[in-house]
Amino acid sequence: MARLQKIYACLRYLMLFVNGIICTGGFVLLGLGLWIKFGAASFVQVMGSFSAQLINIGYICIGVGAVLALIGFLGCCGAWKENRCLLLLFFAIVTLIFVAEVVGAILVLVYRAVVEALVRDTSKKSLMQGYMGPAASDTVSQAWNTIMIGFKCCGFDNYTDFSGSVFSVNTGLSYPKSCCAVLTEPACNGLDMNKTLIHQKGCFRVLISLVQEKSVIIGSTAAGICVLELVAMIVSVVLFVKLGIQNNG
Repeated sequence: MARLQKIYACLRYLMLFVNGIICTGGFVLLGLGLWIKFGAASFVQVMGSFSAQLINIGYICIGVGAVLALIGFLGCCGAWKENRCLLLLFFAIVTLIFVAEVVGAILVLVYRAVVEALVRDTSKKSLMQGYMGPAASDTVSQAWNTIMIGFKCCGFDNYTDFSGSVFSVNTGLSYPKSCCAVLTEPACNGLDMNKTLIHQKGCFRVLISLVQEKSVIIGSTAAGICVLELVAMIVSVVLFVKLGIQNNG
């Protein structure tokens, strides 16, 4: 009997540990969602009409992160106080979230290529039709300028993307000053096509790399949380049954 009590005590502390990690993972997703909402304004703006969907992803991360943090706290309370109602509520909520996460992961894998194509089309469209130049004050132009200067890239695929764009038609220039390798270089005047003057790297790969970098964080966190949730579900059931036997005894 003493050995059995030790096993239950270990399970209880395991429940506390697992839910502590779930709670931490929730805060990671919450922070990522807040970054998408408030810290990635330039990145979001160049997505054009797709920016609304990206903002929605940020809101989803915020919502899921907050829920996971709350559930982790709920699980810790249930295990610490050995409350059957809290454990049962925890199990029910985590089961629903676990199923939703599995379905979401499948949808992401299935539609990954579609999302990348959508990002490509909307971003290039915003460059061709919405970009007005380095001095423009609209959000799309400012976002593209920030990205091209900050990431040392030019255009969507390369500097030739400005051919036929609204910017090129209105100014008669082949590329904006934001594409210059050295912004103060007089020879980089929008007409001289010398490759040493212009950033050769396109911004699309930069955007995709940034998305992939954040996707790794999201994916790794979500996968780890799913495993922990599964463990927590099993442990919560064991503790629930144990407390029921204990109360009846």
